[in-house]
Amino acid sequence: MADTVIHGRLFDYRRYRSHFADAAPRAVAWSWPEIAAGLASSQHGERGTFTLSADGAAAGCEILPGLAVNVQVVQAGASTRPHAHAWWHLFVVQSGSGTAYLGAQRDPVRLAARDLLLVPAWCEHAFQCDADAALILFSASNLPQQTALGNQKSHEPADERPDEMVAPVIEQPLQTGPHS
Repeated sequence: MADTVIHGRLFDYRRYRSHFADAAPRAVAWSWPEIAAGLASSQHGERGTFTLSADGAAAGCEILPGLAVNVQVVQAGASTRPHAHAWWHLFVVQSGSGTAYLGAQRDPVRLAARDLLLVPAWCEHAFQCDADAALILFSASNLPQQTALGNQKSHEPADERPDEMVAPVIEQPLQTGPHS
């Protein structure tokens, strides 16, 4: 029981409030060339390649309270398996094209560069990439918020696909159009 329960304490309310008054938010920037280099040198899992971090640590992945941004690559001609979970996604298509399959009926939605797709919590979703180029998705989600609430419930395949079925490392520079 000693490992499960700790004895709570009281904290002066004025000190509590002043703790938050002292916290000055800082801007954070990630450059596309750095992200593209990370994509070129990373193994791409079925659910994502990496998560943006403010400081390079896991805690820094919650870049705003309750919010994280992941980068996911679905290689040309590849697909992900349908799954659903307690957190939402706002997908932004960085490059490539394909089809998202949504809901129990797997309704198809075509996706192309710069499209946005909101997938609410518990909406089943999967992606199929077209054959010509990788589908690169940025995904904002409230996974940190749901984790803080003790809600990481999901209906997902039990394991990642074997390495030979997961999208391989991108072997050529990414062509994403103008960057300003």
